[in-house]
Amino acid sequence: MIKKDLKKGCFPGEIKNAIAFVLLVLLILATYSNTFHAAWQFDDKPNIVENTRLHLTDLSPASLWNTFFAKAGKDSFYRPLPSLSLALNWYAGQADTFGYHLVNLTIHILTAFMLFLAGRKLLQTPRLKNRYNKEDVYFISLLSAVLWAINPIQIQAVTYIVQRMAAMAAMFYILGIYFYIAGRQANHGKTQVLFYMACFFSFVCALMSKENAAMMPISLLLIEIIFYTDLATLKRMRKYLPMLMGAVFVLISLGIVLYKTNVLDFLFSGFASRPFTLWERLLSEPRILLFYISQIFYPLPARLSITHDIIVSTSLLSPWTTMPAILIVLLLMGIAVSQVKKRPLLAFSILFFFINHLVESTILPLELIFEHRNYLPSFFIFLPFAAALKYLIDFYRTKNRSLYVILATFMMLVIIGLGCFTYIRNRDWRTEATLWQDAMKKSPLDARPISNLAIQLAWGENPTPLQYDVALAMFKKAMSLNTARDFLVSDIINNIGVIYYHRGEYQKAIDTYKQGLEIDPGFLKMHYDLINAYIMLGQWEEGTVEADRLIANKKNYLKPEYFNIKGFILLWQNQPENALVYFRKTLEMEPNNQAVLLNAGVALSLMGEWADAEEILIKVTKNVTGDLRPVYALIENSVRAGDMQNAEKYTEKMFAEFAIQTIMDGFELFSENYRTAPMSAEMIIPVVKKTMTRLTGNLDIPTPATIMDLK
Repeated sequence: MIKKDLKKGCFPGEIKNAIAFVLLVLLILATYSNTFHAAWQFDDKPNIVENTRLHLTDLSPASLWNTFFAKAGKDSFYRPLPSLSLALNWYAGQADTFGYHLVNLTIHILTAFMLFLAGRKLLQTPRLKNRYNKEDVYFISLLSAVLWAINPIQIQAVTYIVQRMAAMAAMFYILGIYFYIAGRQANHGKTQVLFYMACFFSFVCALMSKENAAMMPISLLLIEIIFYTDLATLKRMRKYLPMLMGAVFVLISLGIVLYKTNVLDFLFSGFASRPFTLWERLLSEPRILLFYISQIFYPLPARLSITHDIIVSTSLLSPWTTMPAILIVLLLMGIAVSQVKKRPLLAFSILFFFINHLVESTILPLELIFEHRNYLPSFFIFLPFAAALKYLIDFYRTKNRSLYVILATFMMLVIIGLGCFTYIRNRDWRTEATLWQDAMKKSPLDARPISNLAIQLAWGENPTPLQYDVALAMFKKAMSLNTARDFLVSDIINNIGVIYYHRGEYQKAIDTYKQGLEIDPGFLKMHYDLINAYIMLGQWEEGTVEADRLIANKKNYLKPEYFNIKGFILLWQNQPENALVYFRKTLEMEPNNQAVLLNAGVALSLMGEWADAEEILIKVTKNVTGDLRPVYALIENSVRAGDMQNAEKYTEKMFAEFAIQTIMDGFELFSENYRTAPMSAEMIIPVVKKTMTRLTGNLDIPTPATIMDLK
């Protein structure tokens, strides 16, 4: 019996479906063809590029399992399916963005196709099947899917790599809806069970991708009520409305509880770091929801941005648009409820949109606005539009040929326009600079764009003193603008401190970091940067206190470099045994970190473990090309071992691999105190001079004055 159902079309296999799939693929590839090499953006870096727990080096079960706990800055179970997919991307191509964009686009294509299939199923439900013939169903569902897929509002969920989390949740969500409706339409119990099991599995996968998928049962209940329940039953069900609202609350809470151990603490502590209260967020979101709707139906690239200047509503009358926005949202929901009988498609699209904004647009202490939050809620928003257009085209096809041509032309122009808008908007995502320059024009009161542009200027390749000066001025300007979090001010302060550090103004950097830590004592990166500044001034006691404070933190995930810097301090304090303990902790987390291996090799050498030190340092020289430090460390290790023949062997090899001037310039490493592991100029330079004299016959080898002054 199941085979018969399959032949009847329970699963897509018809030629028309194949045509629809190809059309969606072509349209999406055309509109996103300029994104395959788009840069890492914003949260991509902490969540992917700098998140070493996603940097797979093997595919062992243990390594794959560890990706499930890869939340940036935390050590907790976090969105495991997208995390795993990002880790596999890293395994395949490391930091090359091409593979990530390819996967994101594949997810978008599959989601669009499943939206088309779900639309077909929806239009064949009991309340709608007598309203639309097969041609209508195909046209409406395909047009709706196309309008959704190439709408510029979806760019942030597709081109922004880290928002794969939102895209994957949406993909599994629409799969769940499709399987649910397919189960309702199946003729046999066994087939129904299979579809319902697939629906439940999709729900679990969606939840494991992002928390907003918790609303899926409510959406399925909405489908059941609107499309499968007769009107007499609907009237009887009114008394169950409070229970329905309670279920909504429970499911929202479920999404939070899955990832937060203390919900109340999460809510209140979250708002403590925001420039708005829970009440102000609830007042502001209706205005934002209406803004989202305007972006969806009027998606000019000029209206889209990664940030938006949003005035927080502090009361029903401030700003004055607060009350009208609330009333309009209530009116739209009222219209939807009133149209369940006559226009179920319209009612469903409106209610689905608002229901699926509940998680991210109500009580959670999230930022007020992000465009990617519309990816899932906008699934069915174009269904009524497509149905109305199909009705008008059919109506005027015979009655008024001119209007028929106008409507058909209008439809094509809308599709072409949306595609062009998406392509144009995607150009802003080419680089970090282009994205934030665009955002700064559109959100001049927001601190984030100017701050991120300053980062591009200051952290670029070989920044000049002038670039540092300009970046410093930009950071100071950002301090006076609006921030999404109060603690983002400390981010800006930290960046100012880093500029002072790079300019060699270490005391200024220290003073700046201390100022930032007064605002955000839990900012671990600032503690780390402060330690580096202490190191450069040789302030070991202060550095030790900060390092101990850093690695004693139990609330957040401790990065490998935190243990390394503690070991580095101990190494310079002539405690190689203790230092090695921390280097080994670091290497447990990052076994192939060559800088840490170098530190460990130096520590072993100072401990008299010369054979072990040599083994490690040889590996480093093989893995790191163009760096004199591991070679110098090998020479010193041989001298400490009393093996001058070995020391000269490594020196000869160095002369074979490096130019003489490069080696002479490398002597400056010994005068750049504390930038690298401690090495003895007194042990290394004489061997280098002796070997150089033997090889070149030159007895007059200059040594920098700074080296001659070393004790």
